[in-house]
Amino acid sequence: MASKLRQYIINNSITFSLFIVYSGFIFLKVENLDNYNFYEGKIIGIRNITSSHTAGRGGPVLINRNIPEVEYYKDNDTIRYDQGELRLVTNFELNEKVTILENKEDEYENKIYSLFYYWIDFNELILCLLAFLFIYGYIKNFIK
Repeated sequence: MASKLRQYIINNSITFSLFIVYSGFIFLKVENLDNYNFYEGKIIGIRNITSSHTAGRGGPVLINRNIPEVEYYKDNDTIRYDQGELRLVTNFELNEKVTILENKEDEYENKIYSLFYYWIDFNELILCLLAFLFIYGYIKNFIK
């Protein structure tokens, strides 16, 4: 049995590595949801921000991003804030209903519960890539 599992892992090292990293990532993200309270809210505005950055010898680089402004209700209060973090995709529409995650320990730490605002973060993607490379390298070099 162990021999068949070892042979499967060796023959499917990329798939196995991706499965291990994906399983760990999803487990940690689901466990992290316990740290948040959930509230219903809506997108009340979308601001387009353009910033200029100098890149080496070239001229300035303009970066556009849309920042959703969110409103949600908590204990008969209306709370408004903007989700100003840089994200891969901001595809919200005006008056779209969203779920807001509010940190139980810090009520000023809020996130929109969506694919690119909760589930996928730049830093986590980099860590997942490094974990994948480590596991894949371990399989290729040490499991024979």
